[in-house]
Amino acid sequence: MSGSRLYLTLGVTIAAVAFGGWRMLLPGTDAVSSGASNDVSSLLATTLSATFTGAEASLDAQRNATGSYAGATVEPPVTLVRADASSYCLQVSQGPVLQHVAGPGGSPQPGPC
Repeated sequence: MSGSRLYLTLGVTIAAVAFGGWRMLLPGTDAVSSGASNDVSSLLATTLSATFTGAEASLDAQRNATGSYAGATVEPPVTLVRADASSYCLQVSQGPVLQHVAGPGGSPQPGPC
């Protein structure tokens, strides 16, 4: 009985060492995971930026027509938090990401207006 235990222990030890050595030789999977996370964040930021661009075009049309950003409407998921004669603040919330643009001429920033 003790002989089979010895072989089992020896086999498990060799497998663990082989697996550990194999993991050390491969490029880090943490870098792959981090790269994928960065790619997703970049894609989300690009999508949000495009969403803000459409809303800003609506606000510019309102200002050209009336001389003020006040009273402009925007399509969801964009929210017009504030607007007056010379400035506005747009906000978008998609999942856990909340960004805003203080305009005119602002760029997307993290957090609320």
